[in-house]
Amino acid sequence: MERLLIEGDLEGTYGITARKRRDKSISDVHGHAITRALAAAAFRYGWNLAQFEKALLETPAKGGNHVRNKAHRHGYDKGAKPYLERVWEGAQAFITSHPIIDRQGAVEDLVRLRERIGSLSWRGVSSNTALRLLMAHWEAARKSGGRTYTLSFREAAEIAGCTVGTAYDAVTRRLGGWLRLVHTGGDDKGSTWRLLDGPQDAVEAGGLDAGVVGRLMRLDAFAHRGLGSSSLKIIAALNLEDGQSLVDLADATCMSRATAYRHVRLLEGFGFLQGAGGSWWLTEAARTALQGQVEEFDRVAEQLGTAGTAQRRVDMHKLQRAVWLTETLPRLRERRMPDVQPVRGDEVPAELVRDGLVIDPVTGEVLEDFAVASDGRLILLEPELDYDELVRRAALACAA
Repeated sequence: MERLLIEGDLEGTYGITARKRRDKSISDVHGHAITRALAAAAFRYGWNLAQFEKALLETPAKGGNHVRNKAHRHGYDKGAKPYLERVWEGAQAFITSHPIIDRQGAVEDLVRLRERIGSLSWRGVSSNTALRLLMAHWEAARKSGGRTYTLSFREAAEIAGCTVGTAYDAVTRRLGGWLRLVHTGGDDKGSTWRLLDGPQDAVEAGGLDAGVVGRLMRLDAFAHRGLGSSSLKIIAALNLEDGQSLVDLADATCMSRATAYRHVRLLEGFGFLQGAGGSWWLTEAARTALQGQVEEFDRVAEQLGTAGTAQRRVDMHKLQRAVWLTETLPRLRERRMPDVQPVRGDEVPAELVRDGLVIDPVTGEVLEDFAVASDGRLILLEPELDYDELVRRAALACAA
């Protein structure tokens, strides 16, 4: 944060690129984002409003350009002062609701976020996939110890148990308000992300243990054409609150009663659920699998034909990375075109060749002046020229 205050946002972390800096409205949004970030850091470090105001207005620090511009355009009393007071109040409210002062506080913050994720409505196939991808990013944040972490799309797909294309679509189209791309990845490093709190208008209608989703979603048993995300959500709902009725499970997992009933019966058939009196409980086999002994889920993957899906995906991603680093990237650096056979204008379509002769597609007549070479190209057949004709053509060429 010291660098942000002194040097400004050199890398465009706060939502602006060099191409957009001439747009005044976007520049104001950028400056406001920097000021808010500095206010949050200053409040967390124990500054007061007067110290924060002095650092931005009375020093040449680039992080204070936005505030100094306000003071220049509207004056201190009507422009800079009320603006800084509003930003400072917002920073106080944010830091008070996010009391992170050490690694333990960061972990507790992530746990609270996981609970919020599980309490929201994730309805439909695309939302189920978005939930898995969001938990993949949450797992990466947990391993890094905070909300800023590094993760590539292929790694996210491996964690969530889906394809790279599905992961890209879910992140770019379904997870707005949850993720912010800080830095784009390079040749051998994933992108840097920031995990956010999600949309403020998100519907709270579910009741899932999102941690269960994060632990089990990469298993082959819950892959496409396996048990799927719906069964995974039912297990997550019962792990949060056991002994729920079918109606309760449908509400907790945000799916129809018919879909909930189908997956409840499926899980019961594999020995993961047991019912009595209209309510359902996780069996001992399911509890054992949730504790990390996933042999029962592996057995189900064998029966459903999805065993090895995760490993095949990992192997494919390794091959793709190797091809990128050894073949594609060197060509890009050398600005070379890929090895593509050029299409020539004298190539004859197969449907116009009969017995080695070229057929006019309009009249159906044989073109006597052309023949087909062994490589499928046209050869123009010219009559042999006598000496006088050759001399005449040479003279015309010299005159031209």
